[in-house]
Amino acid sequence: MKIAPFLFLFFAIAILSSCSGDNNIEPTGINEIIVDQIDYALISVNGSGITGKASLTRDSNDNTTILIELFNTTTVEHPAFVRFNTAAEGGPIAITLEVCECSVGTTVVTKLDDGTPIDFDKLLNMDGHVSIQESSENPDVVVAVADIGINAN
Repeated sequence: MKIAPFLFLFFAIAILSSCSGDNNIEPTGINEIIVDQIDYALISVNGSGITGKASLTRDSNDNTTILIELFNTTTVEHPAFVRFNTAAEGGPIAITLEVCECSVGTTVVTKLDDGTPIDFDKLLNMDGHVSIQESSENPDVVVAVADIGINAN
């Protein structure tokens, strides 16, 4: 019966050590200072009622990030894209963004989907728009858009 306390101690140590943090986590850049930012209002389309904001930022290490924040939506996942042309014209996908999950999506942008390099300045001069889709199951229905770059007012 003297083994029982040792078994309890062994299992307690095993459980506690398995909950330790991962020491191989890469830096995320969240401590970088934002040096440039431009916000574009996402407007509701197709009667969705979904609005929001698309923020383009450049940080102190010259990283470009697109942050999508959606309002008036559930926690459904919404695919998001930067597309060529104005929102009124529509256009092919230029950049596939991270899916907006729980109303937020953040993507570090370095290139177009075809591999062409792009950065903050090139996005500001792009003939494009941001497109938020209804869901992965219904990707053809657009629920919110924002003209960006040279198309923004």
